[in-house]
Amino acid sequence: MDFTKNIPAIEKKIRYAFRDKSLLRQAFTRTSYCNEKNYRGRECYSSNEVLEFFGDSVLSTAIISLLLNEKTERYAHGIKTELTEGDLSNIRSKLSDKRNLSRCTAELGLQKYLLVGEGDGKLRISEEASVMEDLFESIIGAVYIDCGMDIKTVIHVVSGMLDITAYAEGEAPIQSYKNALQEWCADKSRRLPPPVYKTLSESGPDHRKVYERACYIGDKLYGVGTGKNQKLADTAAAEAALGALKKEAASESEIKDAARALRAYATKGKLGSPEYHDLGEAPESTASDRIYIVECCFAGKVASGSGRSKNEAREAASAKILAEINKVKPTKKEKSQNTKQKADLAPPKAKGQAREPSPAEATAKNAKKPIPSKQTKPRRASEHNAKKGDKSPSPKKAPAHHTKRS
Repeated sequence: MDFTKNIPAIEKKIRYAFRDKSLLRQAFTRTSYCNEKNYRGRECYSSNEVLEFFGDSVLSTAIISLLLNEKTERYAHGIKTELTEGDLSNIRSKLSDKRNLSRCTAELGLQKYLLVGEGDGKLRISEEASVMEDLFESIIGAVYIDCGMDIKTVIHVVSGMLDITAYAEGEAPIQSYKNALQEWCADKSRRLPPPVYKTLSESGPDHRKVYERACYIGDKLYGVGTGKNQKLADTAAAEAALGALKKEAASESEIKDAARALRAYATKGKLGSPEYHDLGEAPESTASDRIYIVECCFAGKVASGSGRSKNEAREAASAKILAEINKVKPTKKEKSQNTKQKADLAPPKAKGQAREPSPAEATAKNAKKPIPSKQTKPRRASEHNAKKGDKSPSPKKAPAHHTKRS
């Protein structure tokens, strides 16, 4: 590969034109390439390892300068910012993380210009995250030297290669999973044991080993990760463990106060109070991590729940009973649909007019009306002057010839 032809494309991607093109070439030169080209002194090349060292240190300063410019402002008493020291430290850690640097390198497509040895080329080593991260830092180191150690120029290049906005606004994913997991366990509201990492297995040849590491919190396994070294495997295991803990916490928040809600349901429905029975410890319970089981009986339903305390187990059992009850009860949506269906079946009522009864309603109404008797003559005056003692005088029968013919 003729690297000289690629220089304009690289400079356009990083938004910087090198005065000394040899520095740019060195930033893209791997040790394996030097070992092959420098054989028997035919040509002398230097790898990017030294530039990587300088770039690593300068990058941190550039990121801090970007945060200072974008997230702080000057006022009468110095500077002020909405972010805390912890926020700034977390953003810096995320931006300078290996995976973020390698991702940005891959998005710019800079790894395809790397000068590597034939063996590394066959293994496609330029696609590895650690190699792309080294390349990113080497470029920053080369820019720093080429511009005469002008930090403003370095900041300009870094701002073009890194997307700092998403990280500064807290929208970027967590990068330092080991630190995040450590903080999660140390939180006062949880007080969990610190995470411990153990090697489960090692595979592959010595130069390309793959490690499998497990993350334990107490005696419980929370995550497993793999990587080409123990540090990367630990990061993957910490990420898996943090995800499991957050899922567990979300589940616990859903069942919180379930016992109180069940008692309120019993009171409202005038039902008997729920009964709880302690069933002892679960089979997986250990001396350092005890798991208790509690049974809940209510309204003919029985459910058991488990937890690290009896109260937690009681809440879990209550939540299961509530879930069964809610399955039987019609939801608000179902109630509104039933009401709408009833309204749709009834004929529309005109304004100012009474609704006409349906045939079924008319038949039922007519069935309730009394059947009229045959018409008779009005009573005579003499009948109205009956004795006070006669409470129910019976009128005399009318003659047959006075009765109306039907």
